[in-house]
Amino acid sequence: MNEMPNDPSANFAGLVQLTDVIVDQIRKLAQLHEDGILTDEEFQAKKKELLSRF
Repeated sequence: MNEMPNDPSANFAGLVQLTDVIVDQIRKLAQLHEDGILTDEEFQAKKKELLSRF
């Protein structure tokens, strides 16, 4: 079997993409919080959950 070695640049690109997705989700949560849809506690809990994915 011919396995390809891990490509560090591909790993980095994947991490950058994941980071962008998480930051975008936090921004959306922040907007919901600002609009009064999420409480402080809900916003902080969800943000903590998203940041733990790093």
